[in-house]
Amino acid sequence: AGTTLATGSGYAKEKDYGHHVPVLLREVLQSFEGKALRVFVDATLGAAGHAANILQQHPELELYVGIDADPAALELARKRLQPKFGSKVELVHGNFRQYESLVSGRLRERGFQGGVDGILADLGVSSMQIDRDERGFSFMRSGPLDMRMDPDSPVSAWEVVNRYSEQELGRILRDYGEERLWKRIARSVVTVRAERSIDTTLQLAELISNTTRSARKKKAKGVKSIHPATRAFQAIRIEVNSELEAIDTALPAMIDSLNPGGTIGVISFHSLEDRRIKKTFSRCSGRVEGRGDRVSKLERYTGVRAPDEEEEEVTLRLRRRKPFVAEEEEAETNPRSRSAKYRYAEKV
Repeated sequence: AGTTLATGSGYAKEKDYGHHVPVLLREVLQSFEGKALRVFVDATLGAAGHAANILQQHPELELYVGIDADPAALELARKRLQPKFGSKVELVHGNFRQYESLVSGRLRERGFQGGVDGILADLGVSSMQIDRDERGFSFMRSGPLDMRMDPDSPVSAWEVVNRYSEQELGRILRDYGEERLWKRIARSVVTVRAERSIDTTLQLAELISNTTRSARKKKAKGVKSIHPATRAFQAIRIEVNSELEAIDTALPAMIDSLNPGGTIGVISFHSLEDRRIKKTFSRCSGRVEGRGDRVSKLERYTGVRAPDEEEEEVTLRLRRRKPFVAEEEEAETNPRSRSAKYRYAEKV
C-alpha cells in the first residue's frame, strides 16, 4: 500500500486513504507545470491526494502549507505526507476563510518572507467525510444530522433542521440548494418537528422524498433525475459550514498573497461556487462586461463600482476562459468528478 501518484493517463487509481481519489488531478498538475514553486498553500487539504502529487512533481518546494477544518483529514494527511516529505509540509487546523491569518502566521514562524507561489482550493465536502456515517453528510447512510466539516463548530445540521424558522429554512433551500420545491419541504419539516425532532439523515431524506414524491412524478420522461434530498442536503451543509461566505472572504486574500507569476487554482462542485470563482477571476483580470481593462479594487472583489475611486492595474491573467471538467474516463472511474469544474489564473 502507500501513496499512489498520477498514472500515465493522469488519473489516480488509489485504494488507500479512505478510497480517496483526487478529482481533475491531471488538470491541476498541468496548471502548475513548469512553475518554480518555493511556497505552496493547499487551502483545503483533505486526504492530501493533490498534495502528494504536487510535492512529488515539484521537489524544489521548500514549504507546503496544508489547511483543513477537519482534524481527521489532517491526521490522515500527516500519515501520508510527512514520512516522505518531512518538515517541508506544514499542517494547519482551520477554515480557509481564515486564510490570511493562518498563512501569514506560518510563513513568519518558518522564516519565509514575501508571498506564495501556488495555491489550490478543492471546495466542498470530501468523499472521506461522506463515507463516514457518523459525520452525517450522506442521505444514503444512517447517521446523526451533523454535516460539520469542523466537529468543533457550534452549529450542526440538527440545529438548522430543528430550530430554524420556516422562512429561514425556505431561504436556505431556495438560495443554497436551488431547490424548486423549497416551500413545500420547509413547511413539511416544520410540521413534522412539531411532533418529534428530526434526528438522523435517513429521517430527513425520507421526509423530503415523501413530501416531494407527487411533484417529482410529473418530471418529463427521459430526463435524468437526482435523489430528492440532494439539493436540500447541499443547502443545509452550505449553511452549517458557511461555505459561500468562506469563498467570498478567502478568494481576495488568496489572490493578494500570490507572488507575481504565481498560480491559483480552484475546484468547485456546484454552480453557486463556480459563479463566485468565475466572477472574481474575471474582475481581477479586468474582464467586466462593457468596461475596459481596468477596474477598481472594490469592484474587483465585490462587483460594486465606485466611480470616484482611482482604478488600479488588473491582478490576474486568465490562462483559460472555460473551466476544466472531467473527461469521460475519469467520470466513469471517479463519480465525484462528474460535477467538478477547475479554474486557474496567474498573478500579474
